[in-house]
Amino acid sequence: MINETKPTLSVFFPAYHDENNIGAVVNQTIAVLPELKLKDYEITIIEDGSPDRTGQVADQLAAQYKQVKVIHHQTNWGYGATLAEGFRTARFEYVFYTDGDNQYNLDELKKLVALTSCSDIIIGYRQKKQYSTYKKTVSLCYNIIIRALFNLPYKDINCAFKLIKTDLFKKISLESTQGFIDAEIIIKARQLGYSITEIGITHLPRKNGQSTGTKPIVIFKTIQEILKQWYNNNRSKNT
Repeated sequence: MINETKPTLSVFFPAYHDENNIGAVVNQTIAVLPELKLKDYEITIIEDGSPDRTGQVADQLAAQYKQVKVIHHQTNWGYGATLAEGFRTARFEYVFYTDGDNQYNLDELKKLVALTSCSDIIIGYRQKKQYSTYKKTVSLCYNIIIRALFNLPYKDINCAFKLIKTDLFKKISLESTQGFIDAEIIIKARQLGYSITEIGITHLPRKNGQSTGTKPIVIFKTIQEILKQWYNNNRSKNT
């Protein structure tokens, strides 16, 4: 059912090693958003201290499009901390994010916005993941662990294609600075009774740049965050 009263929407992209990707992502978004007939929208690139030219390209896009602004980090904050900033600074009713690596079809944002009439949070799941066997294995194991520890009935918790009611972030505190942040958001949203809908989306091969999400140090820090959240959840149940 399509929402006849269109929401206002904040859109942001975390960008790191994406000098050859972020332009295509922004251009797609600029083309799609007017078709949604939103009341208002904003677009933010959060450039996370990238060592390549991501920051310069982002500034060029902001100069080209009045709807685009850029937040620069002087140093690399990490994926989770960058997402948390995007959620915290979103000004409008819903916030949507996807990565700046150009691995998603922004036209599919239409499917998520259409569901805002019946859901507080709409999360994508990649119908066919387009990356290496190693990364697919890591993703599979991660999702199994998250489902087992936190009883989350979702296929692809870390899919970077989510639309979330912004008022959630006035009610929760985000602690993750790494990849656990997606699961942390959904765990805390469910505890507050937010309705969640999952929908299949297209995943595209990464053509440029480099991913850091499966580096051993990132995996180690994410495991630490998982265990901390699991401990806190169980402690709260027993008090």
